[in-house]
Amino acid sequence: MTDDEQLTSPRIPPPPAGSQFEAEHTPPAALPPDDVLTDPTHGRTLPATRPPEEFVPLRRWVLRSASELRAMRGDLREQLAASAPPPDGGDAAGPDNVVLVASELATNALAHGRPPAQVSLAVDGHAVLIVVSDCDTTHAPFLAQGREPGEGGFGLQIARRLSSSVGWWSDPGGKHVWATFPAEPTT
Repeated sequence: MTDDEQLTSPRIPPPPAGSQFEAEHTPPAALPPDDVLTDPTHGRTLPATRPPEEFVPLRRWVLRSASELRAMRGDLREQLAASAPPPDGGDAAGPDNVVLVASELATNALAHGRPPAQVSLAVDGHAVLIVVSDCDTTHAPFLAQGREPGEGGFGLQIARRLSSSVGWWSDPGGKHVWATFPAEPTT
């Protein structure tokens, strides 16, 4: 199968309403909604904040489908090596963490938002900023909880664990989720 081929599910008509098949086979539970009505008392909302303004933009990728993620990850890794080295004596996985979080957030934007997704890289001399945007202004990002491994929904959890800070904001242009990472030791 080539990268250009797309997998599709077979067109099987649903069973008649009230049939024995329907009674015996309940569909799997749906993922919880990711909208602004999500109850914040469950700790599932992501802070609605903008990133600091001192960052200088370096690069932006526009993704229309998940097939473009691999190229974005490679380009991002090269850009980080050229312009944002990991902190001295710090975590050598720093650039890998940035790439992983950017990929997770971009995947979320493509799967749950409204494409195209945009991934932006910016630096300020001490930190790296990743901003992932999509055109959906009606759904707020939230932190998945209570899911078993393999059920998905852990992209924002990964971002929170691997980055220095994470947040999001919405404007007329879309929804923007951001994360920062140390690039050099702060003085």
